[in-house]
Amino acid sequence: MSIEIGKDITAFADQLLDAVFLVDTGGRIQYVSAACEGIFGYTPKDMAGEFIIDLVMPADRDRTIIEAKQVMSGKKRIGFENRYRHKDGSAVHIMWSAGWLQSERLRVGVARDVTALKKESILDLGLALSSVPLAPHEQKVLRLLLTDASEKQIAQRLGLAVSTTHSYVTGIFRKFGVRGRAGLMSLWLENLTRD
Repeated sequence: MSIEIGKDITAFADQLLDAVFLVDTGGRIQYVSAACEGIFGYTPKDMAGEFIIDLVMPADRDRTIIEAKQVMSGKKRIGFENRYRHKDGSAVHIMWSAGWLQSERLRVGVARDVTALKKESILDLGLALSSVPLAPHEQKVLRLLLTDASEKQIAQRLGLAVSTTHSYVTGIFRKFGVRGRAGLMSLWLENLTRD
């Protein structure tokens, strides 16, 4: 089934930074705007005809199906969040605004990439766990410490001496009451799952 979308509408949608989707009752993507490439890594041509649920991270599929049913029942929805698999394999956090176009029997959704906002909120949550506020350089070190970067790589990225970076790292561990990176990650994950 192919849906004909007016060229004026698609030209308009292709100018948006958020991706616009039209999904049929079977869950196949009938149209997606050009922004999908910047958000998901796939071109519109790659995504057209695919089942949208196949792009959703497995842990989010059940609640995404429930949300899709809400939209298809005619409810306008704003603020639903789920995660999609980017072409490079990473997770993309998406916030949706969606509605049901009864005349065409299509879900209309606008997908906004909120991945950067999610990362910031995770960092903010973690900063609140510290027994003592972190200095600005400690915050920068912490951001990289929560990745797989080694202390040497952190020092290089921040233009610091390795010994200075190590001092920041040990100070961060002390402020969070942990012995090392594994303890820090465990503390972070433990508090993330409480939300």
